Amino acid sequence: MSQSASAADQLNTPEAFKAGLIAAISAYLMWGFAPMYYKLTADMPAIIVICYRVFGSVLFLGAFLFMTNLRKELFGILGDFSRLRYLIVSAFLISINWTIFIWAVETGRVLDASLGYFINPLVSVGLGVVLLSERLTKAQFVALAVTIFAVCYKTFQVGELPWVSVVLALSFALYAFVRKKAPVGAVAGQLVEVLLVTPFALGAISYFAQVGSGGIYPAIPTEHPWFLALLLFTGVITAVPLVVFAFAARRLPLVYIGFLQYIAPSLHFISAVWLFEEELSSDGLFAFAMIWFSLAIFTVDGMITKRRVAKLA
Repeated sequence: MSQSASAADQLNTPEAFKAGLIAAISAYLMWGFAPMYYKLTADMPAIIVICYRVFGSVLFLGAFLFMTNLRKELFGILGDFSRLRYLIVSAFLISINWTIFIWAVETGRVLDASLGYFINPLVSVGLGVVLLSERLTKAQFVALAVTIFAVCYKTFQVGELPWVSVVLALSFALYAFVRKKAPVGAVAGQLVEVLLVTPFALGAISYFAQVGSGGIYPAIPTEHPWFLALLLFTGVITAVPLVVFAFAARRLPLVYIGFLQYIAPSLHFISAVWLFEEELSSDGLFAFAMIWFSLAIFTVDGMITKRRVAKLA
């Protein structure tokens, strides 16, 4: 038996499944509690927090890669433009996603962020139809139609497009699409992404250090080491769930990943209403109810489809 076959068998054991389940739940819990952490850095504008998130990610992911056997993969990506080009696009998309998410937390719009990540799986389905000419099942079509109705309803009732939700969902769905196409590993790929953004982060910090941050603390808060540590630790908040999720994704069937992905936006929703005391109107609750209904259709259809495939196999 080859080493690759042996490794694959080890990932399909009950012990591996249990470890993957614990890891996936842990990753989604960390993502779900992220808004609580970014409330601690809310005295600094989101654009500057993103810069420190990039620096912190470079430090943590760089240390992780150099302590493992992934260094060759990193240098291989940097020297291969056919792979690097994907990460240039994905770095741009995830930078938009991070900035809007942190801005939403700072400005009391965590409910909008929650809605965005709830509709993200269905946006991904829509992108599959548009970009890959994939066919929808009847249930997927209904789920997507209900989601579009919910967004249109919220737009009509509020008087403006819920752009935070739409941008978060679309940017992350596009990011996932590009990363799926990119022939790179999860950890090495993200390190390259933040390395690509680092020159812009350095330029932004230098600029705001000269003109002022617009917040309580200066752009380089060296006189407030505890706050500087909070800013740099955002890199750990970013990277640790990714590493843990990469571990889980190799050990869990996709149907479990599909179920568990709703943990994070559910925690966002709960914290927004009960912890941050954001207002949830009856119209907003109706829009969320429509999204939850569409996700139920989408999830059940996925389970039925998986069972059919399993029977035919």
